[in-house]
Amino acid sequence: MSSTTKCHTLRAVCAALTMAAALTSCSTANTPSVGGGKQVLTVATNGGSALKAVLAGFEKQNPGIKVVVKDYPQNYREIIGPQLAGGNAPDVIQVPPGGGNNVSAKLAGTRGYYTDLSDTAWAQRVPDSAREQLSTDDGRLVAVPMTLSSIGGIYNQGAMDALKLRVPQTWSEVLKLCKDARSAGKTAYGLGLSDTWTTQMVPYALTASLVYGPEPDFVDHQLEGEATFADSAWSTAMDQYLQMDRAGCFNKSPNGTPYSQVQDAIRAGDTLATVSVAAETGNIAATGPKDLNLTYAAFPATDDPEQTYLPTSVGPAYGINAKSSQRSTAQKLLSYLASPKTQVEHAKQYGDAAAMTGDLPQVTQVAAVVQKFTDVNRTTTWPDRLWPSTTTQPALFDGIQGLFSKQDSVPDVLTDMDDAFDQN
Repeated sequence: MSSTTKCHTLRAVCAALTMAAALTSCSTANTPSVGGGKQVLTVATNGGSALKAVLAGFEKQNPGIKVVVKDYPQNYREIIGPQLAGGNAPDVIQVPPGGGNNVSAKLAGTRGYYTDLSDTAWAQRVPDSAREQLSTDDGRLVAVPMTLSSIGGIYNQGAMDALKLRVPQTWSEVLKLCKDARSAGKTAYGLGLSDTWTTQMVPYALTASLVYGPEPDFVDHQLEGEATFADSAWSTAMDQYLQMDRAGCFNKSPNGTPYSQVQDAIRAGDTLATVSVAAETGNIAATGPKDLNLTYAAFPATDDPEQTYLPTSVGPAYGINAKSSQRSTAQKLLSYLASPKTQVEHAKQYGDAAAMTGDLPQVTQVAAVVQKFTDVNRTTTWPDRLWPSTTTQPALFDGIQGLFSKQDSVPDVLTDMDDAFDQN
């Protein structure tokens, strides 16, 4: 059995066990609950610490409502998907943008699992890019966006300064940083591939500049049969990923390294950086030393900084379970989440740029980077948000692990991704 087949088998077994547990657990989403004389509103999240931080304000404004957060940071899709289908999901759902998985806005929204929010008072303030990712194909808005997420390099600036190293602005500078870090006994970029979601970070960062920036309609061309992963600059991006490995950019045994170990190494300054979602600046800093200074920057793929694009996406977004009996109460929560004050506070806690700030300023470094690339029109959308098949992203996950275990080649991985894409 190949490593890829093993990954698929393990994924299927784990998903089956998780789904079974989810389906046998009873939800109160369709029966209004009262706790301590208060109405209980349930919210499903995929890592919900930032949401929890702003809920106190909502409960203060609505003393008769108690919000209960059900957080599933490891197996969110496997749990919430069956619950939505079975009609026993929580009242409010964290909705992944786009159409890349079974609970995403486009797929689950089209199946009628989410309430249409198009006529809400805040809907007209949703940015066009966010609206596109959070709407069904027939135009029904199904969630309120909380942040505009992005992917880039996260650097321990103090450790960089101590070694007199600079944040790279070109691909050649990336490789130089790896060499200089190695000479100093440090790891340049931490890579924790045993947490499979991290496998996509470097490819998404590179293909923003190599594929989707130069060719914004690349996915449309794929759908029309005029483009493939295998015959595109995706091949260049994958080769560069492996070039980083050969250059000693990463820690030893990435496939066997948990992402939490990467976080700890950055906090300690043993690892200088990682390529990840911008919100990780907040997560890494949260339990780091008080003097930890992190820098966030776009990750270059070429030697021309003017050709660097920032891959972006809607971050956490919240919709309403269409089968909830507490939709009016849920609407109150979403209106609160859509307010500029809540948006800015949530983004601060999350470590990202807020999606709908109104006239309120954002002063974080992450927000400044996003604004810089937005102003010069050099942002792209994370590719999985546009993929029509739910199997394309898992094919990428498995393929990257196959590359780093030397069980798969770049052509193998991209061919598997093409096959998965064509299953739409």
